[in-house]
Amino acid sequence: MNLHFEKEFKILLSKEQFITLLKQFPQAEFKKQVNTYYDTTDMYILKHIGAMRIREIDHQFIFTLKQRCFDKDGVNEHECLVSENTSAVFEGDALMSLMNFFQITPPIIEIASLTTYRAVVPLDHAELCFDYNEYNGLCDYELEYEYLQEHDGLTVFNDLLSLVNLKYEGNCMAKIQRAMASRENG
Repeated sequence: MNLHFEKEFKILLSKEQFITLLKQFPQAEFKKQVNTYYDTTDMYILKHIGAMRIREIDHQFIFTLKQRCFDKDGVNEHECLVSENTSAVFEGDALMSLMNFFQITPPIIEIASLTTYRAVVPLDHAELCFDYNEYNGLCDYELEYEYLQEHDGLTVFNDLLSLVNLKYEGNCMAKIQRAMASRENG
């Protein structure tokens, strides 16, 4: 099980803003990701920890438990490869141990699914991720600025956003939250 700290800025864009910014990075290539989110029947993970998903990219399955950090801007991510995208993987020793540590009690159920087409652009101290997301018959356009090392990323991100007359004012709702909200409102 790998553990790393994720710090990022993210903002929703219009289709036009997304295309305008994407044109600044002609090297960007999109890859499909399927994100399946899981929780307990009482939504313990969303209420008390963060989010849990299995992401499929190029026939590989990556388990991630995102743990909110209340003392820093960002989340701790507990990650490992798993053999498939089903709730059966939660019965394996590594994931059972992690779930016991966080007091996550089965049964584990699928709560949402979201398909992302992502282009990752490496920058000096960060990665810029262009995400086109589809979920519950909806789509949206998101730009993420994910730190690789500490620096003044806010200035870099705002300089980029100024090309489409935007300014970062706070992270948009997470993908899982948008997918869940679309089910409740639909």
